[in-house]
Amino acid sequence: MAELWAPTLEQVADHIPTRTRDSAAPGVDALQMTFNERTTPTAEQAARYIASAVSEVLAAVAGVIPAAPAYLAVLAQKAAALRAAADIELAYPDRDADVSVATQLDQRAKDALARLVEAVSDAGGPGTEGGLLPVWAFPDPGWPGDYPV
Repeated sequence: MAELWAPTLEQVADHIPTRTRDSAAPGVDALQMTFNERTTPTAEQAARYIASAVSEVLAAVAGVIPAAPAYLAVLAQKAAALRAAADIELAYPDRDADVSVATQLDQRAKDALARLVEAVSDAGGPGTEGGLLPVWAFPDPGWPGDYPV
């Protein structure tokens, strides 16, 4: 099942616009700002990277992005888009600088994921660091004079 907050091809392409050049027309530098059958990677290939990134984000937050507050879905979408962009850039290097761009995108993706995990934890989401801690409860202590002799 696709997540409602999963990034679109366009949202991933926003981070790596040079990947949206028409590969069938060498020398044409017009950016299409999305992936399709004439880009490298194709739309199908990019969609697989997006699905993988969404799975990574879900794994980091125990499989659930809470519906409220709404900004959690936006953070999840951003983290997944950056992760997919970093993976695409690393998978299809045309020049040495692409590896450097992939490294920078990877760090941004890790930072975005850390922000998301913290926000989900603050919102009381399941399986996050705050949700895994035990909660102890003890009865109020009685007055020492209440014990029968």
